[in-house]
Amino acid sequence: MMSTSSPVLAPIDAATRIAELEQALLVANERAAAAERRLAEATAANSKTSGFGIDQVLYDLPAPVAAHDLHGRLRFCNLAFALLVQRPMTSLVNQLLSEVIPTAELPAYLAQVGAPGQPLTGQLSLLPIANKQPRQLLYRAQRLDPPSQAPYVLLCALDVTEQAQTTAELRRGKEKAEASAQAKEAFLANLSHEIRTPMNGVLGMARQLTKTPLDQGQQELLRIIQTSGEHLLAVLNEVLDMTKISSARLELEQMSFDLRESMEVALQPLAVQAAEKGLLFHATLLLQREPLPRVMGDAYRLNQVLINLVSNAIKFTSAGGSISVGGYLLSQTDTHLTAGFRVTDTGIGIPENKLDHIFEDFVQAGTDTARRYGGTGLGLGIARALVEQMGGTIQVESQVESGSTFQFTVTLPRAEGVETTPRPVLTDTGALRNRRVLVVEDNGINREVVRRLLQGWGVQVDEAEDGPTALLLHTENLYDAVLMDIQMPGMSGAEATTHIRLHPDSARAQVPVLALTANAFRSDLDRYLKAGINDCLTKPFKEEEFYHKLVGLLQLPTTPYDLAQVYELADGEKTFVQRMVRSFLLHIPPSLQQMQAAAAAEHWMEVARLVHHIKPNLIQFGVAGIAQPLHLLIDPPRPGAEDQKYRAAAMQQLIRQVEQVVSELAAEMAA
Repeated sequence: MMSTSSPVLAPIDAATRIAELEQALLVANERAAAAERRLAEATAANSKTSGFGIDQVLYDLPAPVAAHDLHGRLRFCNLAFALLVQRPMTSLVNQLLSEVIPTAELPAYLAQVGAPGQPLTGQLSLLPIANKQPRQLLYRAQRLDPPSQAPYVLLCALDVTEQAQTTAELRRGKEKAEASAQAKEAFLANLSHEIRTPMNGVLGMARQLTKTPLDQGQQELLRIIQTSGEHLLAVLNEVLDMTKISSARLELEQMSFDLRESMEVALQPLAVQAAEKGLLFHATLLLQREPLPRVMGDAYRLNQVLINLVSNAIKFTSAGGSISVGGYLLSQTDTHLTAGFRVTDTGIGIPENKLDHIFEDFVQAGTDTARRYGGTGLGLGIARALVEQMGGTIQVESQVESGSTFQFTVTLPRAEGVETTPRPVLTDTGALRNRRVLVVEDNGINREVVRRLLQGWGVQVDEAEDGPTALLLHTENLYDAVLMDIQMPGMSGAEATTHIRLHPDSARAQVPVLALTANAFRSDLDRYLKAGINDCLTKPFKEEEFYHKLVGLLQLPTTPYDLAQVYELADGEKTFVQRMVRSFLLHIPPSLQQMQAAAAAEHWMEVARLVHHIKPNLIQFGVAGIAQPLHLLIDPPRPGAEDQKYRAAAMQQLIRQVEQVVSELAAEMAA
């Protein structure tokens, strides 16, 4: 039996290299800190003298030591100091430091070190001396005032040139590795866009064809188109999933779901697929006699593991063979449930010498297997990573020509009493009928797909193929929603949305925007939300997902505030509600003015502080449309014009929403 705890030859990737370099940088910094502590100890030991009667002690110290007056004239130095500056000791006494230490930082050092008080620590960069390399000195200097003597400064130094060079090299290596990781992600994001965009057109038009009269032969051709498109999409998703896993950026959702029901739904199409291939398929998933609580976790990713294992079993088992899938409750407590799953097939099996590497990325049982059966070799690596991220283990037993058994376990927390979100089912409720929507998309085929779907739901559609055209239509017409492609020539969808949020007309500025994007990285989606986009849907999308996303956007609150929390807090006492409203009207407007002044001066940290201060009041009064601007403005500012542009747009959106609430509450109080 082989488990994921067995040692494997893991490939070195950018994320691993970055972690190694960060650890090395940490070690270098710790060494520098230790050097500074040794320097402090040397200074403390030698500063106890009131004169130079212990010259021999200082002379023998391995660290450079010198004493100079407040003007920088040397009164003493040891051999290590003389060796550092490449001068005879006898020639150094009464010399000015400026004549001995070639550094532009000396005037600043003398200006600070002459003042009484705490020891001065820092670094000096020495220019090349006697054709040697520039040096970096870590120093600690203390002014001393001995009785009956002029004050002087005791200077202890440590040559940290090698440590500084090592740190600089490590930093450059880390930056190079980070740049490599960013380039890899940018390439994959572009690859995702270039494949998902036409695939959305292919699968979208295929779905439209299913709604037309077709004979049996045409239906079979259409099925092949859909299957091939979905296979290509699955390959792309595997590559993107492994990229997210390798960079530790794949996040598991935590939602309530029925474990048994979720697994049954996942296996239904696979059972049909097995039957079509002539396989005997048997599944026993978490027997009905076992009462199971709902659990918290990522049902999609858990199903992904099971689907991958069963799909492999179907792929590698010839007609007439069999596949058995079992799910078992292993243990449960008051808070958690542990379940095990097993997939057994009578397929080609895995050679013993391949078992130790079968869970590695891009690994298959052999090159002939890859040629005959296809695939990326990523599926089992992803399955292993997902199971381990859920705190479980995955194992395999196999024998060539006899078959394989894969089994994995997961432990999930109970979710009793937690409401669940039902899976979307396309039922046209008429919620979109007679709505007007602007579709912004540079790809004509994708515009056609979206237009056909919307018109089928009774939506009036306007189209724009670029950002400037979209902004012109947005100014001329009042839309119920905007469907925004992101990656367009010239002005991007995120930039166009920022302009929409800055529109002087409040109704136009607050129009719901749904991004239809081929970019599947979480960091991209977060950036779109910060630009003012309400929600995102990744291409190619399912018709029912699109419908429910759009309906959800059009059901955004129609009033700018909701006093439900205030009334609940008041427990029916109207005078308390009135006092709360008066307090809101008294304190919020001045805070808005302070925020506007800070934003005008680009003091975004002050803006963040003020926003954080009024955030509880805004939430308590149910101010609508502020979640995104609050999130962006409270986040620490980042360098660059793009961040400032997004913050300015978020600021205007927040001010506009809150001012509308203040105006309506004031009018209500005056009535």
